[in-house]
Amino acid sequence: MTIEKYETKQGPRWRVEWRLPDRRKRRRSFTSERAARAFEAELTTAKHQGRFIDPRRGDDVELRSVYDDWIATRQDVTAKVKRGFEDNWRLHVEPAFGSWPVSRVDRRAVQEWINGMDAAPRTIRWRHSVLAQVLDHAIAEGLAVRNVARLAVLPKLVEADHVYLTADEVEGLAAVCGDQGYVVTILAYTGLRWGELTGLNVGDVNLARRRIAVRRSMTQVGGKLTAGATKSRAGRRTVPIPGALVPLLRDLTAGRPRSAPVVMSPRGARLSRENWVRAVGWRERTAEIGYPNLRIHDLRHTYASLARSAGADLRLLQVAMGHASITVTAHTYADLYDDELDRIGTALDKLIDPTAEE
Repeated sequence: MTIEKYETKQGPRWRVEWRLPDRRKRRRSFTSERAARAFEAELTTAKHQGRFIDPRRGDDVELRSVYDDWIATRQDVTAKVKRGFEDNWRLHVEPAFGSWPVSRVDRRAVQEWINGMDAAPRTIRWRHSVLAQVLDHAIAEGLAVRNVARLAVLPKLVEADHVYLTADEVEGLAAVCGDQGYVVTILAYTGLRWGELTGLNVGDVNLARRRIAVRRSMTQVGGKLTAGATKSRAGRRTVPIPGALVPLLRDLTAGRPRSAPVVMSPRGARLSRENWVRAVGWRERTAEIGYPNLRIHDLRHTYASLARSAGADLRLLQVAMGHASITVTAHTYADLYDDELDRIGTALDKLIDPTAEE
């Protein structure tokens, strides 16, 4: 493997030359020595791992072929996530890059594609992630050397302010939602995600111990509800049932098979999110209580707020909500623990003046 400097009309260039296992030579040029050295390091790492980089292979392979191979390997994700990959590829990535040879996808083209999107930052990042993962797969298959999508600059995420309802507002919202308003009550007082609630079976509810076992989550893919795993391993958890919910859950579960869903549509099937939103007139009902932009997921945030008001510490909140780490809980709900900063001020006051009263 060698690096050679040479002159062109546009200025100096650095050429990296190496051999494949069959002794064929390959070479690639760079506009800076630093880039050439970085590529040399990639070649060395690949060789130690038993891989050999042949950039010409990517000249004859379209990106859509790499996508087909990559999506077939994604047996590790839920049906909903996989459907998201497929939709983002079909609607956004393939029209832009599907017919491109893998080796021709460059950083500038990717950045222009990102800059031209008229979408929210989170949506742009979701679309970009599909392209980036496909190019990662291309590298693993020896069709590309570097993932140019990983070099792109993405829009910053803007964290939305949490909306927390009071207990009275929860009851008010449940009331205006009519016969199916009990769904609001359960979500707000258990912190379950929507899919976890609709995946709840009668056998998962233990009223004697006042515990709910969260074992699965329902997702809607192509209009069909599908049972799957919880969002993370930590999502498989036990949630306490407040005493006020016991009568409601007893009415919903009494005399029914253990495999039957706890919450059902009027026709007795598992409850679809879209159907429930339409049936209760969610947007109109939330406007009635003064929260026109309230999301169903805000009921989960409400649970965190109510639990905090009841004295739950950060570790307990992490377990109850099924977060993978306490860092996630701390980042998500830091505002709920703002009052604990007063302890720092009080401690400093005592150091400055030991005689000061709290």
